[in-house]
Amino acid sequence: MFIEDLGGENMEVDELYALRWKESPAPYKHGFKFRLRVADATGEIMATYWGGNDEGAVREVYSSLKVNSMVRLVGTTSLYKGQVVININPEKGGVAETAEEADFDPDDFVPCTARDVGKMFSDIMEYAESVEDPHIRAVLLTMLRDDDISVSLKRSPASVSYHCGWVGGLLEHTLNVTRTCDAIARLYAGLDRDLLLAGAILHDIGKTCCYDVNSTISESANGRLLGHIAIGSAMVGKACDAVPGFPENLRLKLIHMVLASHGSSDKGSPVDPSIPEAVALHHADELDANVERFLRARQNGGPSDLFTYDPLLRTKVFMQ
Repeated sequence: MFIEDLGGENMEVDELYALRWKESPAPYKHGFKFRLRVADATGEIMATYWGGNDEGAVREVYSSLKVNSMVRLVGTTSLYKGQVVININPEKGGVAETAEEADFDPDDFVPCTARDVGKMFSDIMEYAESVEDPHIRAVLLTMLRDDDISVSLKRSPASVSYHCGWVGGLLEHTLNVTRTCDAIARLYAGLDRDLLLAGAILHDIGKTCCYDVNSTISESANGRLLGHIAIGSAMVGKACDAVPGFPENLRLKLIHMVLASHGSSDKGSPVDPSIPEAVALHHADELDANVERFLRARQNGGPSDLFTYDPLLRTKVFMQ
């Protein structure tokens, strides 16, 4: 029974889910409770463990459940503010416990892109092959043909939860940004199309090293400690150095495209855009991330909602 199949009240649940988040135990009128957010490949749902007066027993259950691992929940559904939730009451047979690794298929719990991964990668390769500058084309084709990079690019998400947070999401986002940059290059004759396309294809290449994809999608140690911009700029610099005679000025511009892709320091970029191609790339990147997030907010709202509030966008999205 997948999360998308849970609807209405009083449905009995006895299933495995990936634990994405948990909230510390707190008192309520009948004892102590804590909340969980769990997920599978079809979505996420909130669950509440309604424990008794023994705070120690509730905290023991809470401590045994590890974020980014699998849990078994036994409870019943109800509606809370128009959303389906799971209630776990141990006095009525409710259970929240760690699941054994052998009990599940990871593909049931990690969302995947609905688009054809092979076709998306082929489309990106076509853009790379269309680049006329031989040095830039050599860097793109060398990196995209690297087995480790290509496999990870096809499987990585673009984020944990903000946008394209699913297997293949990074490839999907990269292709969207590349297509947008190609259109921008046709609108503004003064832009260097080769540099802009290369920046679009490589701006998030560091994310191939930033996520762990198992029963859940989580940030890796590299992603947390170094960040995808630092990792990606180093990857691009290394690839440029491997091409004989790569022009130093062009190397600087290509690395700058990665470093400035978030637009400003308050958004995560160590430098602001200093060339027009970097400005175009930043806005194409931000456009795809924000539009995808707004579209998903609409999908997550209730059928009768006039507005739905998205906590990551921090705004209400009109549903009608």
